[in-house]
Amino acid sequence: MNQSDRVQTSIYFPKDIHEALVRWAQEEDRPISNLVVRLVSKAVEEREKKQNPPQ
Repeated sequence: MNQSDRVQTSIYFPKDIHEALVRWAQEEDRPISNLVVRLVSKAVEEREKKQNPPQ
């Protein structure tokens, strides 16, 4: 994915969730935004598989 394929958005997390994401991102040596993109992408992919099962 290159920069032109991306859009910016704002998300407000509960403090405890944000703290957990900070720790997780630090453990994986990546920015929080990168971690969140990965998690959301995986969730969307799984949801689409459930809604459109292979025939």
